Amino acid sequence: MASMRKDALATRARLVAAAEGLFAAQGVDAVSLNEVQREAGQRNKSALQYHFGTKDKLLEAILDKHVPAIELRRHRMLDELEARGGYGARELVYTLVAPVFEKLDDPDGGAAYVAVYAELVASPRNAAFWRAAMSANRGADRLMRLLAKVCPPLPPELRLPRYLHVTQLLFHAVRDLGRLGTFEPEHFPAAHRALHLEHLVDLLTAVVLAPVSPETAAHLTPRTPSCP
Repeated sequence: MASMRKDALATRARLVAAAEGLFAAQGVDAVSLNEVQREAGQRNKSALQYHFGTKDKLLEAILDKHVPAIELRRHRMLDELEARGGYGARELVYTLVAPVFEKLDDPDGGAAYVAVYAELVASPRNAAFWRAAMSANRGADRLMRLLAKVCPPLPPELRLPRYLHVTQLLFHAVRDLGRLGTFEPEHFPAAHRALHLEHLVDLLTAVVLAPVSPETAAHLTPRTPSCP
């Protein structure tokens, strides 16, 4: 019984690894479940159906494989910041960026996960996955509460859009840096990895702290602004 369970877990892991690689390379919608099964070397045509049933469940399995480690890393970084005190917006944004950026060095599908998530967060068709991931992402929720203590006032209508834009920029930027490092290493050498991480933190901090222009404010419902 134990060996059967071990075999089932190994099959599930192979299917997830095959799916994240294909989805990252070709796009979620372009890949069929049959292709995933073939890539995983599964001759049993019912294996994927047995373990996941649908592509949606397979996508959830990819997120479940990677998000907990990102969450744990972010919580530990936030613990350190709160224990130290005296942090600002950039230090907090670093805790958003670094755990995702570090996925580029995860040999177990880390870069593929970033590419898949970048597609999910940008696609209205897959908005449900993004909402579910965000509702379960307590590290990001904690981060936003801490940012509210150090950020300039932001009108309520702009809180979610700004967070969405920051998340989209984060995952697309990390995905693109990973691909450039693979296909154009002469321009994006591994030795510059820390440079690109810090630069991305700079850029996203600027987005988080961007003031609301008078032109934008003119379209807001009159109310007292508050931090996000």
